[in-house]
Amino acid sequence: MKVPSNVILRAKPEESVSLRPFASLRVTIVLFYFLLLTSPALGFQPSAISEKPVPASLKQGIDSIIQNRCLSDAKVGIKIVSLKTGETVYERNSDDLLIPASNMKLITSAAALSKLKPNYKFKTTIAHDGTIDGSILNGNLYIKGYGDPKLVTEELLLVVREIRNSGIDEITGDIIADESFFDSERTGNGWKLNDDNSRAYNARIGALSLNFNTITVYVDSAESHRERPKVITNPPTSFVEVINKAVTNRRRVGTTITVDRVEDGGGDKIIVRGEVTTGKKRMHYYRNISNPPLYTATVFKEFLEREGIAIKGNIKTGVQPEGTEEFLDHESVPLSIIVRDLNKISNNFIAEQILKTMGAEIKGAPGTTEKGLEVVEEYLNEIAIQKGTYKIADGSGLSRLNRITPSQIVKVLSSMYDDFRFQSEYISSLSVMGVDGSLKERMNGSESQEMVRGKTGTLDGVSAISGYAASPSIKNGGGGDLRGEIFAFSIIMNDFRCNVGKVWDIQNQIISVLTESGR
Repeated sequence: MKVPSNVILRAKPEESVSLRPFASLRVTIVLFYFLLLTSPALGFQPSAISEKPVPASLKQGIDSIIQNRCLSDAKVGIKIVSLKTGETVYERNSDDLLIPASNMKLITSAAALSKLKPNYKFKTTIAHDGTIDGSILNGNLYIKGYGDPKLVTEELLLVVREIRNSGIDEITGDIIADESFFDSERTGNGWKLNDDNSRAYNARIGALSLNFNTITVYVDSAESHRERPKVITNPPTSFVEVINKAVTNRRRVGTTITVDRVEDGGGDKIIVRGEVTTGKKRMHYYRNISNPPLYTATVFKEFLEREGIAIKGNIKTGVQPEGTEEFLDHESVPLSIIVRDLNKISNNFIAEQILKTMGAEIKGAPGTTEKGLEVVEEYLNEIAIQKGTYKIADGSGLSRLNRITPSQIVKVLSSMYDDFRFQSEYISSLSVMGVDGSLKERMNGSESQEMVRGKTGTLDGVSAISGYAASPSIKNGGGGDLRGEIFAFSIIMNDFRCNVGKVWDIQNQIISVLTESGR
């Protein structure tokens, strides 16, 4: 039997094949660049602390920037360290405990790479508790999740087609979803839901999850005035019921469409209201779903039926019993690739899935937030950040209960930079200034573009950016280039009163001082 890239048939392990993973990311060039950048042969590993004084212009420049009225009542913490010499280039309230927002992901991803290792793969298994008689499976089919944060529609279709290719065309029992690898807590500690309860950025956590536990809602205007716009969900599934109360209007007064997700028993309702102008370009909205295992199992059953496999039973949740025969094992792409989505696009769901997976793998199933945080604390202790000097509540930074110092974040950045085992994977997971991820639109076209790799963090009244910055090369007397310095930096701002865009401008100015310092 031919097997796709990341599927293993348990019945005949000798037939296991490793092909190219679905939707793999081309990171070879990026990794090579950072290996070259940090090669010991080029002298870029940290050395003894230099006695060279920090230029007054650099200190004065940053001090001047911080005096902006926007930050007059704000809490501002900054730490900048040269990774070439080990000296502290600049610090301001660097040991103050502040809300880091999504800068928390820098710690979660560092702990995950350190504890789970870059090649760790998440799995999803298929098993049955009956007998196979020709093309008929007499029994129940179990789909069990082990925390895979990147099980998406295309991956699930690979699993379904393997079942079809095995020759099964009828299942007499139920489709049973098993999420026992995690506990049943769906949200992180201290998350503020309220009005944002259905937003994709606080997607529910679950060991068996699909499409980041979100659904996409497309809205197309109708051709005629007062008609209902067309509403489509992706994936199309009976797990959600679409209630379309919107109308199409000829008036050019803009669009007032709202899309709400409401929990309804075992499924969800998507309610679309408001007006859309005729000829309006297709709109899309992302909403989370309330019950990850039922959502995944429902789509799984519908895909099986679409592939011509008849299901006689129902969809249920439960625990896969001992003695079941596991015949299909689907593996994710490696963790080294998954942390790129975690940090570049700041995916909260991935962070929490990884946190609970660390808890389950190292402390024992079921994985919980508390167990995951214990693993993170152990990692921090290993790099000399003592428990009790910080407070962490979740893996994503969505919680306002988190308290971290800029010095501690810089310590994590420095430790990952110094560790050859994880350095390239970690650095390449960060956004490139002016190029991609959450930094794509910042400092675009400036001297600092491509000279910074960082992670942003934003909540109401909170803005942070931490990462690595490089100063330019310097011409020496012989006409050659002397490579500049690499800095680890952390800038955290809390309780500011001004527009967040203004805060970003201030942060950009500070970073420009580094990248243009010519040290």
